Amino acid sequence: MKPHWLVGLALLPVGYVARKLRNDPQFGASLAEMKQNDYQGTTAWKMGRFRNIDKTKLQEDLRSLMGDLLGYLKAKNTQPTEPLPVAEAGERTHPDPDTDYLTWYGHSAIRLETGGKTLLIDPMLGEWVAPVPFLGHRFPYEDYHPLKHIGTIDLIMFSHDHYDHLDYDTLMAVKDRTQAYLVPLGIGAHLRSWGIAADKITEIDWWETVKIQGLTITATPARHFSGRSPATRNKTLWCGFVIQTAKQKIYFGGDSGYGRHFQEIGQRFGPFDLTMLDSGQYHDRWKNVHMQPEEALRANRELGGKQLLPIHWGGFSLSDHPWYDPVERIVAADTEQCVLTPMIGQRFTVGDGTDCRNKWWNTSGLIRQE
Repeated sequence: MKPHWLVGLALLPVGYVARKLRNDPQFGASLAEMKQNDYQGTTAWKMGRFRNIDKTKLQEDLRSLMGDLLGYLKAKNTQPTEPLPVAEAGERTHPDPDTDYLTWYGHSAIRLETGGKTLLIDPMLGEWVAPVPFLGHRFPYEDYHPLKHIGTIDLIMFSHDHYDHLDYDTLMAVKDRTQAYLVPLGIGAHLRSWGIAADKITEIDWWETVKIQGLTITATPARHFSGRSPATRNKTLWCGFVIQTAKQKIYFGGDSGYGRHFQEIGQRFGPFDLTMLDSGQYHDRWKNVHMQPEEALRANRELGGKQLLPIHWGGFSLSDHPWYDPVERIVAADTEQCVLTPMIGQRFTVGDGTDCRNKWWNTSGLIRQE
């Protein structure tokens, strides 16, 4: 671990308390604001908080946390040695209404252009994935300006409220040019606290389907958790999304450990032309809430996915594995040749993706040779 990480860990409690005391907007809605909503009778709400379908234990005892710290201290190659290459698309103010295009911006941030509309999914396009600005800094990218050419945004979808998916700074940068928001239950409280008009926000439960911006979208179960502070743990729902366009059927899994929900989603809605599945930032202690790369391939088979875009990697170092390990492992295990590996910012046609199979991460000295 780099020295600045040690300093960051030491300062984390101080910075967190300082920001909480001054009611920093990064934290989103307060517990009192969240309690204004009653979720009795909804699918995942039990005994005052949202729960997973499968029993999902998080190891958060002191011994486990200290083991994590030791692992981070020993970790190697968690950061690229050079800025990551970017193939950012140029300006397209009028998306082609007859073709579905997808752009991956690193981690889980996605742009989908369909039917002449522009959608953003989990657009974490900021620099930090923590409520204090000295932990979880984005990898260096070459000439990275993802918001420069997006223009009007017809719909933003958030899968859950963790900082590496629901980013306050990104939202503030785009809220005046965004027409609508689709989120799982509870996240509307965060958006309203940040000045988003209530009539722009649609909140949905697991298995609930809505028609919005010309699309049919269903929220599906994921195996994860939520919260932007200890007080708000699991007070908002987490989910995946089934997206039915005029041309394609797409699945975005958000953050999720492997579970029986994938088979059920595949039976209800599959097969899919493209799935986007959590494949990075894994750790033995987090095996219930994040998938190993090989598990993502299994989930894709159960979903009936023709092609798989690994997400939750390529943006930040949130675990102790090498930064390139997720994509190396999933490509090595891909016996069906379904995995797509676009460069950051590379725009490709959904259902094609034939130019998205290069091992770009293994070039230009990005990996330190031990």
